Amino acid sequence: LASAVIRGFLEARGEYVVVMDADLQHPPEMLPQLLKIALEEEADVVIASRYVQGGGVEGWSRLRLFISKTATLLAYLLLPEARRTTDPMSGFFLVKRELLNSCISELKPRGYKILLEILVKCKPAKIVDMPYVFRRRFAGKSKLGFSTTLDYILHVLELNQYRVLKNAAVGLSGLLVLMYTLYLLSDILGIDPLLAYLVSIETSILNNFFWNDKLVFRGRGKQKPWYRRLIEYHGAVSVGTITNYIVFTLLYALLHMNKYVAGFIGVVAGFILNYLASEHGVWKP
Repeated sequence: LASAVIRGFLEARGEYVVVMDADLQHPPEMLPQLLKIALEEEADVVIASRYVQGGGVEGWSRLRLFISKTATLLAYLLLPEARRTTDPMSGFFLVKRELLNSCISELKPRGYKILLEILVKCKPAKIVDMPYVFRRRFAGKSKLGFSTTLDYILHVLELNQYRVLKNAAVGLSGLLVLMYTLYLLSDILGIDPLLAYLVSIETSILNNFFWNDKLVFRGRGKQKPWYRRLIEYHGAVSVGTITNYIVFTLLYALLHMNKYVAGFIGVVAGFILNYLASEHGVWKP
């Protein structure tokens, strides 16, 4: 479907281009309002949103609504650009031709979520959300299924440039560094495990910063010197680091769990917080 939309972009000649469904779930009578907002607000993209005041959906089950909200959450977590709108999953939106001309050669969407591709690749300067109610289906059948869901997940990962998977690999290397340092300090040198774990966390942080800077977020944040990025990274992962150490202390010191098992659980507890801090903080695009 997205490839058909791209072909439509190439064929269209207007100053503004609208993407919408042909089964009347997107109300055609709202087209003048989309254009009016674009002109008045000087917006590059106007998105008809189901999730602003005045918007909504008709006839959706709780499961369908849950799937939509989960897909939106995934986009928010992995794509900072998606957070500029309340409905990055919308299939009803207007785009300025000038913006499309600047990036259409870069658009390589898969599946049907072309808006995400535009938000990430075209980098619109101004986005405006407009409420609308997603109607019941009048004709045709829903394309939602396993293959569509898989396409969406793969599309988000591609737009994310697989940073979340690379970050997981970096996190795994950090876990190995942490465990080895803990073993060296605690078992070989006889340092108290609670103190040894603090040093191990710092060693892991330095390892993770190096690989994140050179591999995961390569090319991002380079306008700042490396030592500033390192300082910002320590600040960004501080919540995850504190969470990690608290979990370790509770499990090891209070519940007398094996220190390596406690350390593993602590690292997992801090991983998600640290990834979000890296993505949306230190190496923010």
